[in-house]
Amino acid sequence: MKVIHDNLHDGIVALPSFPVVFVTVGNNIMVVGAFHFYSFNPPSVMVGIKPEKYTYELINSKKEFAINIPTKKQLDKIHICGTISGRDGNKYIKANLTPQRGNKIDSYIIEECPVNLECKVVHRIDYTGSHKWFIGEIKEVHIDENYARDDALMFWLGQFRNVGEKIEGISNDELFNS
Repeated sequence: MKVIHDNLHDGIVALPSFPVVFVTVGNNIMVVGAFHFYSFNPPSVMVGIKPEKYTYELINSKKEFAINIPTKKQLDKIHICGTISGRDGNKYIKANLTPQRGNKIDSYIIEECPVNLECKVVHRIDYTGSHKWFIGEIKEVHIDENYARDDALMFWLGQFRNVGEKIEGISNDELFNS
C-alpha cells in the first residue's frame, strides 16, 4: 500500500542516485551530482549549479563546460575537489590531477578521467529553485578504451554508490541504430 506524504521533499529523497561528475570550466573543477543527459539528437547534457558557486560564474561568462567522469578509484580526488572552492586555489594541483586543454572548448578537461565531454552552452534554465540548469551540446567526446560504466560512481544524499548491474536491455548500437 502506498502512503501519501505531507512532506514534498520525501519525493526527492525517494529518487535513485545520480552520476558523480567533475564539471570543468576554464581551469576550475567542481564536483556535481546534479547531472543528466538532455537529448540524443543533438547529443546534449545538462548540469545544475547553484548560483552562488564559482563554477556558475565561469559557465555564465565562458558559455562552455566539460563533463569529466571520475571512477570509484578517484574518490579521494572527489573529496578534495568537493571541499574547496576554485576561488581559493587550483584544484588540479591540490587533487594531483592533470589539466588537458579541450579541443573544441577553451577550457580544460581532466586527463585522469576516462570520459570527457566537451560542451557548448545552448540554453540556461532560470527556474526559481536552488540550482540553475545549463544545457550543453556535446562537441567532442574522449573515452578511454578500457573504460567500463561500472567504474563510475553514483551519489545521492551523502552516499556514494556503485553503478550497479545490468539486468536486461539493448546494446548501445541497437539504441542508436533503430
